[in-house]
Amino acid sequence: MGVFNIKDSWNYYRSLSEDMARTSRYVEPIGQEDVYSIEFSKIIVLSCIELESVFKALCSKIDSRGKYENIAHYQEKILGKFPRIVDAVVTVPRAGTHLQPFADWKSGGKLSWWKAYTEVKHTRGECFKQASYKNAVSALSALYVSILYYNQFTKAGLYTVNDGYLSSGYANSPVSMGRIKNLPDFEEDQA
Repeated sequence: MGVFNIKDSWNYYRSLSEDMARTSRYVEPIGQEDVYSIEFSKIIVLSCIELESVFKALCSKIDSRGKYENIAHYQEKILGKFPRIVDAVVTVPRAGTHLQPFADWKSGGKLSWWKAYTEVKHTRGECFKQASYKNAVSALSALYVSILYYNQFTKAGLYTVNDGYLSSGYANSPVSMGRIKNLPDFEEDQA
């Protein structure tokens, strides 16, 4: 694996978050979760491509001897080290909703938004309806959570701020720079 820089991933996430925020000028997210578009397709694909980079880097930090090539490998390694990632919650303030992007892993299941990503990537013509708002915001939230996990696990020193389309208690607010809440698998660090 080449050199991985979490700051690059954070900047990439922030760019995608800005793209997601712009979609709200055209599509009201509340009640329109299944609306699909080229813009949502782009956000899904780019979020998941970057997510794969973060997953590979995180898995390599967990165990440098492993070979991580697909979502099943990532799931096994990440859940082995961070079983409570399934409980990580992200808020979409614009829509007043909360997401748990890895909740499908709770029962060993597959991530529905990841399935949408592979379908949009490989069979876009047949599966274009999978390029929905719901899948785009879920993929983006998974990227957000994975960056926060990598940062906290490796103590990379990335300063994260809730200034995009998504927010959480795990990153600072631009208004209040108080203590942030630890991610579910790091709660004992807070004591």
